[in-house]
Amino acid sequence: MRDSTSQLSRREDLMRYSGAGEQTKNKRVIIAIFTLKSYIMIKSRLVTIFLTVLFTFLMLSCQPPESRLKQETLASLGDKFKKEYIRAIEDLETKAAEEPTSIDALLGLAETNIILYIFGFSSREETLPAARAAFQKAWDLDSLDTNALRLSGILSLLDWEWEKSEAALQKAIEADPGNLNAHHWYSLYLSAMGKFDEAMAQSDTIMTMDPGGDYLIGRGSLYYFARRNEELRDLMIETIAQDTIVPWGYDWLGMAYCELKEFETSIDTYYTAFELSDGLAEVGGGLGHALGLGGQNEIAKQIADYYAEVAKNRYVPPVQRAFIHIGLGEYDEAIALLEQAYDENSWFIVFIQVEPWYDPIRGDKRFEEIMNRMNFPVIYRPSN
Repeated sequence: MRDSTSQLSRREDLMRYSGAGEQTKNKRVIIAIFTLKSYIMIKSRLVTIFLTVLFTFLMLSCQPPESRLKQETLASLGDKFKKEYIRAIEDLETKAAEEPTSIDALLGLAETNIILYIFGFSSREETLPAARAAFQKAWDLDSLDTNALRLSGILSLLDWEWEKSEAALQKAIEADPGNLNAHHWYSLYLSAMGKFDEAMAQSDTIMTMDPGGDYLIGRGSLYYFARRNEELRDLMIETIAQDTIVPWGYDWLGMAYCELKEFETSIDTYYTAFELSDGLAEVGGGLGHALGLGGQNEIAKQIADYYAEVAKNRYVPPVQRAFIHIGLGEYDEAIALLEQAYDENSWFIVFIQVEPWYDPIRGDKRFEEIMNRMNFPVIYRPSN
């Protein structure tokens, strides 16, 4: 009774408010107006909510991606690994002083200095004189030693003495067909000349004698230069599964994803490589390249600017810096750095004929001139 009484009362109020003379017709009009007004208000509110959500989404999507770049890692430049190699050099120097006729100590001393250079820890001037001095002592003791022959081929490769390098590496393999490192370096030489099938044949030989998988990353580099990126990706995933903390597998995997145009995955992989390598510039150049191609220009430029500043006082390989500028589409800056690398007789442009990341500047006459001045015995140009 209470509810029906209340309803009757509200009905009477409505009739009085509407004038009571129009009766049912006017009542229906008023109710229809109220209903339409409520509908319009509700619809308007829903549209407002929708537009607010859409605007927020668009604003968030336009925000620059959060940087995973750690300044302390960037500043380290791989010092952790550099210190390990320097300690190894000090130990080998001590052993060579105690045993002047130890070919192993002398060749180890030469090779460790070379590693410091080719990984970009130190400059050519800081490493190769010591490497040559130790090598020459070993050579004088036994010029037929298979590893002395191998080191002779490596040093000639670093000097762009192409025929001399090939002859020495071939002799090292003839002296000891089981010298896997000689096969590896010869495969790199062949790749630099664009002889990918012959390079892979050397790697195939290594695989038959490398049960521990020590040369899987070396094989991956051949896949990269031959542009066999799916195979490189799969091999590096296998390599990382065997050892999850070695940075070089992630480095080459990042290259594979970059070439497959999976830029976000490449960037993620490169961040891992960069952290594990303690900020090595060789890896940082790849990270910056991938960031540029992936549209994260601000972070890529941050790395490029940092390397440009640091290079005023310590060695940062110009080729690695050039890769970042290529990723950013800054081709003039990249070519200027490659000219610097040429003037330094840099190891890092040995693969200039086959390096995929140079593709955007291959049509530039300045780039072609650098390649021509290197006097490769075999002229190779990628078909794509």
